[in-house]
Amino acid sequence: MITFRNVSKSHDSLEIVRDVSLHIGAREIVGIVGPSGSGKTTILKLIAGILAPDTGTLEVEQGVLGYAFQEPRLLPWRTALGNVAAPLRAQGMKRAAAREEATRWLERVGLAGFERYHPSELSGGMAQRVSLARAFAVEPRILLMDEPLANVDVDLKGSLLSVLQSIVKERETTVVYVTHELPEALRLADRIVELTPEHTVRELDLSERATIVREWMARSVGDLDRKM
Repeated sequence: MITFRNVSKSHDSLEIVRDVSLHIGAREIVGIVGPSGSGKTTILKLIAGILAPDTGTLEVEQGVLGYAFQEPRLLPWRTALGNVAAPLRAQGMKRAAAREEATRWLERVGLAGFERYHPSELSGGMAQRVSLARAFAVEPRILLMDEPLANVDVDLKGSLLSVLQSIVKERETTVVYVTHELPEALRLADRIVELTPEHTVRELDLSERATIVREWMARSVGDLDRKM
């Protein structure tokens, strides 16, 4: 489905990812974690074809690709319904069918009754729900998610994670989920890959979840201490 073979990527003279080898199989949910600047978003952009490797090879199976961003990136002149229906119409779906499908997905993410609201009338968390509905509605073969809950209030994050869990577990979609929050990835992912400060990757052994979380928390506290 997705195969990196010794992929490296730099921007100007700054190395972003180094010698990455990684295989993501069909219908796997893979979390990618790591500190800011470690290359997480670059991995997604390479998969999406926005960037090309400097060295190494990258193979991505053809099919519809969905992308959920850290910011909702909704079209301000369209309603919530219109934002979800727009990519369906772009795929060739007839207007009535696209609106019906968009309505179903808005209901799925807890926004029944808000179909006619514009982005400016929605809270940040509601706008992010629209973004998630839009990403899933196109039936992507591969779904790339770039810290989609980073700007969501803590109280709301739990409910959105539950929505995501229920959707991704039932879809025949390969999901690559980027986050800097390890517990978030542990709730969603079948596998977790960590991008290190050296811009290399290592796969975490999820059979020792408690140990992984303790180590991650210790590193996070150490990083915070160094910044203070």
